[in-house]
Amino acid sequence: MGFLREQRCLSLAELAGQARPAKQALSNLEQGAGAPMVDTLFSIAVVLGVPVTRLVAELSAANPGPRSATSERIPALR
Repeated sequence: MGFLREQRCLSLAELAGQARPAKQALSNLEQGAGAPMVDTLFSIAVVLGVPVTRLVAELSAANPGPRSATSERIPALR
């Protein structure tokens, strides 16, 4: 998300002011912490001018979580 924000020359404070989540919440998201509400994701996506699916993809790619035990056992889920 930081890449998308920086591409648009927005600071965390500016994005927070337009999308309405707290600046610290945005910082946490960029660092891979926290789980945003769906409405927060939509607000951020609108301000950044990207589909919410791209925002989620950017957040997921930048912060891959641990693989679940299920994905380890069932190759089709990888």
